[in-house]
Formats: sequence, C-alpha cells, structure tokens
Amino acid sequence: MEKGQGGSFLKNVTQSEDFFTDHFPELPILPGVLMLESFDQASQLLLGYEHEFSCYPELQQVRRVSFRHIVIPGDQLHINLKISGENREEAIIRAEAEVNGRIVAEATLVFAMIQADRGEEARTHCQRLKWFCEHLSSNSAARAWENLADHF
Repeated sequence: MEKGQGGSFLKNVTQSEDFFTDHFPELPILPGVLMLESFDQASQLLLGYEHEFSCYPELQQVRRVSFRHIVIPGDQLHINLKISGENREEAIIRAEAEVNGRIVAEATLVFAMIQADRGEEARTHCQRLKWFCEHLSSNSAARAWENLADHF
C-alpha cells in the first residue's frame, strides 16, 4: 500500500473454499459477488491505512462492474486498487482483478468515510481495522488468520 496512490493485494483461490460445492460442482467458478467482496475488504484496508485509521470506509455504491473472465481454483487473484477521488466524507476506488496478467474483473467503488470521533462504535471499528492491518503486515498470513477469531 502506498499513501495517496493505491495498493496491491493477493487472494489465492483454493478448491477447499466451501462455496465451490454449489458454484458449480462440475466446473467450480469463483462467484462475482466474492470478487466484489475482495475489492471491498482490500479497499477498507487501503483507505483505513491512508487515513491512519482515524476513520473507516463503509461501502455505499458499486459502479461500472465488469466481469470479463472466470476465476477457478488454483488461480491467484491479484487485486489492484487506485484512489481516484477522495475528501473527508467520501472516497472513490478503482479496482481491478487480474489472473496471470489478464483482467478478470473491474469496478468503481464509492465509500462513505466514517470518522472515529462519531462515537464508540465508529472508534471500535477503526481500532479493529487498524489491528487487522497491523496483524497482516507484521505476522505471517497463517498466524494472522489463526488469531482473527479472538478479535471478531
């Protein structure tokens, strides 16, 4: 992640993910809604980091979504985010997902920026986002995910 620029994130798509049982048994495909969820979660980390966790982003709108190619188990989904507009109350993220250098999905996401001084719930949400980002940055991914259950 680079302040004022954007960030890159990686999702390994594995056969063991439970949604592949139903989507679809003969030809497992990563659902588009889960690619959007990946965009949302990565954007929350990026925008939280961008503002030193003094606020948290809340997804308000998804614009211009395009799913170009399927994603299957074994693929590595490279998520690239760019901040395309921002002020104290709103941020716009341009998101792309690639597999092997080929764009498989893209979207523009609009977030409301909820300030931590809004109340206890907002402050707690900011702290959790900060903890999550620090934990992923400082520990191996395996240890980070093992400890998540204790905090959420």
